Amino acid sequence: MNAVESMEEIFKRIIVARNGKSNLNFIGVHIENMDDEIYNYILSRLIRQIDIVKKYNPKVRPAIDPMVSSELGVYSGLDFPEEYGALMGYPKCCIESFKSARFGIDNEHLKEAEEIKKEIKNDILENNKDVKEKVAIIMPSGFIPCSLKCKKAWERNLISIVSYKEYSLIQDLEAELFKELPHFHGAYNEYYEKILLL
Repeated sequence: MNAVESMEEIFKRIIVARNGKSNLNFIGVHIENMDDEIYNYILSRLIRQIDIVKKYNPKVRPAIDPMVSSELGVYSGLDFPEEYGALMGYPKCCIESFKSARFGIDNEHLKEAEEIKKEIKNDILENNKDVKEKVAIIMPSGFIPCSLKCKKAWERNLISIVSYKEYSLIQDLEAELFKELPHFHGAYNEYYEKILLL
């Protein structure tokens, strides 16, 4: 599943919840009872975000528009991490890790990043590759994986390593998202978590 397909799945889950057919209890009821104007507003912002993401076709989807996430109750729904994780398509192992009070990139993640960095440097030296081929680990802002090496998160394109060119495109994507979908959520200065590998 690519970045756009991942976002379209979230969009579909919101519509299913609105129609009362979701297996998401708390968030399903919240979306079902949402004022029509607010519901249409979040769908229009999410559609706009998907359209922008299509232009750039990143390996990993960005964080969902903070205005959409706020209206869905993502930031106030920490009592229901399983439901929000399911809505966002996160692996169960990552949801369980988050539930254990792991709310940000921590020392364990940074240690894994150092291991990945060493593997990449060895690969570059052994195979005479360009350093610009692998410059950063990226993931959607707000997604805290159980491990940077989580196979399920990699398979779902929630974590990837990007080249210099891809990293530059992600910065352009973020700039366009900020311009086209302005918001004032202080926790989301960026749509991606980035761990530089150089």
